[in-house]
Amino acid sequence: MARIALIILIVFLSGCHGSSSGLWFPCHMTPEAEALAGTRAAPRLEARYGGIVRDAQAEQRMERLGQRLCTGTPAIPCRLQCRILDSEKINAFSLPGGRVYVTRGLYAQLVTDDLLAAVLAHEAAHITSRDHFKSRCSSSRAVLDRETCADITAVGYLQAAGVKPKAMLHVVQIIEDVQPQGWSDIRSEAIIQSLNSSG
Repeated sequence: MARIALIILIVFLSGCHGSSSGLWFPCHMTPEAEALAGTRAAPRLEARYGGIVRDAQAEQRMERLGQRLCTGTPAIPCRLQCRILDSEKINAFSLPGGRVYVTRGLYAQLVTDDLLAAVLAHEAAHITSRDHFKSRCSSSRAVLDRETCADITAVGYLQAAGVKPKAMLHVVQIIEDVQPQGWSDIRSEAIIQSLNSSG
């Protein structure tokens, strides 16, 4: 299990959430094993981004929105454990087993519950797609593909939870400056197409 956590951490911290064909582990890995891998990887991730910010009000807000997503979406198989990382960088992360992290820099810009729910839904999409267990992305296009897929999945999660799905589009616009050039436009177009197709 220690090896599992280490490999997940390497893949995760590489920033890779892109489409890829290979898997590190078989698909029949149990939810308990996935959760344990996430638990073991968490301390290193948390340390890398300044540790956890202890903010009861923010944690309660994230817990409430995470529960709303889980209740409205059977595809999310686990309770989301949401925390804020003490980093000014604008980013969010997830680990297997339902751990979701939002940096302090990003959290400050998520001024509405819909925006925060969209970020949580996007990270939940990475968890349910088991992206952490897929091999490292071979190109920036592969990373973009996986991010776009998570965006589209998140739109469905938001709709199921009764949250305005257009919030996912606004989140992509918020993080435009920290993405590679052109990514925001591509992701936004995919989200708009998803919104139009779902009515």
